[in-house]
Parts: sequence; C-alpha cells; structure tokens
Amino acid sequence: MLSKRLCIYLIALVLLIPGVAYAHGMSLRLEAPGVFRVEYDGGGFSPGTEVVLYDQEGRELARGLVDEEGKYHFDANLAVYRAVAGDGMGHRAVYTEGAEERAIPKGPVVAAVAAVAAVIAVVFNKKKKA
Repeated sequence: MLSKRLCIYLIALVLLIPGVAYAHGMSLRLEAPGVFRVEYDGGGFSPGTEVVLYDQEGRELARGLVDEEGKYHFDANLAVYRAVAGDGMGHRAVYTEGAEERAIPKGPVVAAVAAVAAVIAVVFNKKKKA
C-alpha cells in the first residue's frame, strides 16, 4: 500500500512535468503567391491581426492588417523569407520559407493524460477503501 506522502510526491511529480499547452493556437500559411492566411486552430481569426514580412537578412519588407477573410495580401515579387503574425492578445504565428509544419498529434497526449488521471484515481480509491 502506498503511503500518503508517496502519493503526494507522485501527484506533484506528474503536475510538475512540463507539457504542451493546448490552448487554441494561431497558424500562418502561404495560401497563394502574395497571400498569407491567418487563423486560429478552431477556425476564425482576429481582425486586428498584424502580419510583418522579413527578408533573409531580417529586414522588414512590409507590414499590415489582415482583411475581412483573415488574409494578408502583399506584393508577390517580394523576397519573403519569414512572416510573423500577432493578434495583440498574445497569439503569435511564424512562417519561414521552406520550413515544414510540424504538429504534435493530440490523440496520444490526451490518452496519456487520461491514463495518468486514471492511475491517480485508482490509487486514491484504494487508499479510501483501506
């Protein structure tokens, strides 16, 4: 039987392990030459989102707000290497030319969190019966 102190240590360990936060994020993708689309993970966008374009040396090429469809239109002849979108509320998305988008699959993370919660529930249930 696990002691109360060991149980508390295990719970503290699980809670202190750094993880990925799954609040809604924001994405920025090149939809067509001269058009970036900004949107939140669940869809939608903030009309006040600003997009800033940079060249390979980090010099600012252009900046502006998205339109009523969440798109930012710019001169397709600009040598855009990087673009940064910010909604002014803490959400930020970055596009880099040639970089592949990587996403952590949410299914395994949700399953792992549920498994940890189930283990904690079983431990406390056994402690309660004893």
